[in-house]
Amino acid sequence: MSFVLRLAAALLLLATFAMPCSAQDEGVRIAAVVNDQVISVGDFEARMNLVLISANIPDQPEIRQRIANQVMRQMIDERLEVQEAKKEDVKVTDDDIKRMLAQLAHFNHLEPDQLDKFLAEHHIDKDALVQQKTAEIAWARVVQRRYGHTVSVGDEEIDDAMKTIAAARDKPQEHVAEIFLAVENPQQDEEVHQLADRLFDEVQHGASFQRVAQQFSQSPTGGNGGDIGWVIPGMLDPDVQKIIDGMQPKTMTHPMRMAGGYYIYLLYDRRAPETPGANVVVDLMQAVFPLAAEADAAAHDAAIARAKEATADTHSCGEIAKIGRATSPDLSGPIAHVQISELPADLRPVILKAAIATPTPPVPVRGGIGVFMVCSRKDGSPDMKRDEIEADLRNQRLENIARRYLSDLRRVAYIDLRV
Repeated sequence: MSFVLRLAAALLLLATFAMPCSAQDEGVRIAAVVNDQVISVGDFEARMNLVLISANIPDQPEIRQRIANQVMRQMIDERLEVQEAKKEDVKVTDDDIKRMLAQLAHFNHLEPDQLDKFLAEHHIDKDALVQQKTAEIAWARVVQRRYGHTVSVGDEEIDDAMKTIAAARDKPQEHVAEIFLAVENPQQDEEVHQLADRLFDEVQHGASFQRVAQQFSQSPTGGNGGDIGWVIPGMLDPDVQKIIDGMQPKTMTHPMRMAGGYYIYLLYDRRAPETPGANVVVDLMQAVFPLAAEADAAAHDAAIARAKEATADTHSCGEIAKIGRATSPDLSGPIAHVQISELPADLRPVILKAAIATPTPPVPVRGGIGVFMVCSRKDGSPDMKRDEIEADLRNQRLENIARRYLSDLRRVAYIDLRV
């Protein structure tokens, strides 16, 4: 009998024929044996509670039955991962667990010392949570230790990625999250499809997409609530991109069958292309030539002429500062680290065109006529660091390797599902 059929049969027996028993009995009854390691009925029930409560899914018999196979499959995979970590002498320390719990607290907007109270109030078994997260940490280290040195990313690949990111700055971008449910073999397809439909319905009726992704998604983004981030054209499958382009923010796709399994996408938000130069950050020096608010056109023209003459031969911000102190010390002076988009709209094109250490033409400002000089300029767009792009590409490849690695472990494992 195949693994999937044995799993389904055992869980059906668990749900249908299990006789009432005490909590102590449930803790020792065996739900499954994975190689030489036991998953007790108590372990399984604790995990089911953790999944339902964490994802804010109603605790109903029909829902438990629908997600039971997926939960048991996750637990079996975790046992295999931890066993492989032991074989590879990979350890997860108490400090690792503390850091993981602190990150979980932060995700839930809590201080670390508030987490235990939060778990108790929500009836979440801390041991079940620690067991789940320990397997995640251990498995990531196993994959990195065993295969990390085999994965390389070429300079040309990084260059191409950087060009793609740079080219997308003038294109619309969408903030997208995902839930991915893997189909390991064709016999699982209908079961996984039904689970995807159920999760879609639960989110539609109020369950947290982020928490559902944390508990169910098999994508690397799952630990981050499924958040992919701001995506640019070309990052997603063209068919997916076409669907998302037609969606409104805060809406989801229905489960989509794609390579590897089923995907649910959530469109958080959409933003327009960046205005050219909007993210440029400048340090400015300004000198203001006072002008009364009620000044007539002749006085206005005279102030402009005075400003031009006074600043015509300046070549440094220090010179502009000196002029400003002489003409209007209260209105003149430096403007440090300001983004172009934060300047008044009529001033932005003037500053964008200005060369460094060259006075701008006189422009109307509060209190008079101003002359500006750009002391420094830098692109304020998020830095495209080569090492970060390389790390992203490496992680994508390691994730594909990890899936094959785990599939191999399942194939040779002794898995005995019991009542």
